[in-house]
Amino acid sequence: MKELMSKLGYQFQDVDLLKKALTHKSLSSQHNERLEFLGDALLNLYVTEYLYNKFDSLDEGKLTQFKATIVSRESLAKIAQDIGLSDFIRKGKGEKLEGNSIPGNTVEALIGAVFLDSNYSKTNKFLSRLLKENLLILEESKDLKDPKSKLQEHLQKRNFQLPLYSLKRNGSKGKKIEFKVFCEVKDLNMTATGTGQSRKKAELSAAQKILDKVEVSNVIKK
Repeated sequence: MKELMSKLGYQFQDVDLLKKALTHKSLSSQHNERLEFLGDALLNLYVTEYLYNKFDSLDEGKLTQFKATIVSRESLAKIAQDIGLSDFIRKGKGEKLEGNSIPGNTVEALIGAVFLDSNYSKTNKFLSRLLKENLLILEESKDLKDPKSKLQEHLQKRNFQLPLYSLKRNGSKGKKIEFKVFCEVKDLNMTATGTGQSRKKAELSAAQKILDKVEVSNVIKK
């Protein structure tokens, strides 16, 4: 157990709780399914909160897509494999761990056990370590970069001047406040106007329109 706790980066106060998290129902009636239920909820909450705070320019659909990737059975199975969890899972005779969800489910049970053994804050730190590689890959994904970042990167690669954003109007449209931003990329001889309920959203809208024009221009050149 000490070896596993070392791999997890967490020392259980209640080792019996850890044993229960590792116990499959094929071995005992004191199994880990309730802990799995708890861990699944904690995992989803942590990832949802992380994505919401980290990527404020992504819409609900994109956030949901990336959350599904992080908490998928494939992702949990990979985590289980990385920490060698199969060597510690307690199961009945004849029960196999290959080609099923048992290792991933056990990861969720461990999350639930950590929460019961500590508190919400320590559980989040545990999840941060556990998901570090997956979250890092996600942050480096080009799909996660907002339009302003993508446009800036595109221009910098070509040693072009950065885009100029100017606020053209901010006022109310009915009960909603609407901002209107003008974006100009001199080296590409392109302009676009974006609107949004904040200046930032209007700038993102304008940058996306420029990117769309760049994509169309590249298609035509080809």
